[in-house]
Amino acid sequence: MKKKVLITGITGSIGKVIAKTFIDNCYEVFGVGRNPDKIQKIKSELNLDKIFEIDFINSDFKTVLPDDFDILVNCAGVYDYCETQNADEKKISEILKLNLETPVLLSKFVIPKMKEKKWGRIINIGSISGAVGEACATAYSASKAGLIGLTKSLALEFAFDNITVNCINPGWVESDMADNSLSDKEKTETLDMIPQRRFIEPQEIADLCLYLASDKAKGITGQSINLCAGLSLG
Repeated sequence: MKKKVLITGITGSIGKVIAKTFIDNCYEVFGVGRNPDKIQKIKSELNLDKIFEIDFINSDFKTVLPDDFDILVNCAGVYDYCETQNADEKKISEILKLNLETPVLLSKFVIPKMKEKKWGRIINIGSISGAVGEACATAYSASKAGLIGLTKSLALEFAFDNITVNCINPGWVESDMADNSLSDKEKTETLDMIPQRRFIEPQEIADLCLYLASDKAKGITGQSINLCAGLSLG
């Protein structure tokens, strides 16, 4: 029987590649997105019908989603760059709700069935900004640092139930988020700060998710893995 995977943020650059990777490796994939046009496009591209249109910031997912999943990939997220004193309070609330509170609630939602099966995987897509901090991205960094704490706590609590929980912290990724956040000049300046002089490819994140979901990685839990082309090294 195919294992069931729930991937949030499936319409984003990273989420889409994660979904395709799991589909290509014979998992049953379910997705969540909030943009109806993007959802229809992803359905067509991946030949995937099981995508739920949910706005985690403004709606209750528990009335829409089934709760029986073997693997949860918390990939939905939002980024904002501005000086802290100029940060919009509504935006701060949205970032914390989508990036941190939603993964907490989704984990709470799926864990009971994982415990019954004595098998489960939760993979949080964090950020290098949560591991080392980022100036002018206060709420985002705080939310992603919170994911690391969530990962450790859940891993400890459910280790005996054969549920592993890990966090992947990408650096700058070739993605819509990077394109929307950086000008061409800023991209060049950013590359100069990365030891490998490159952005991470979404496929690298997807391949690591696939490994962490496998039984080969059953001994890896509670870990915060920096996938950042050396950016975290300073």
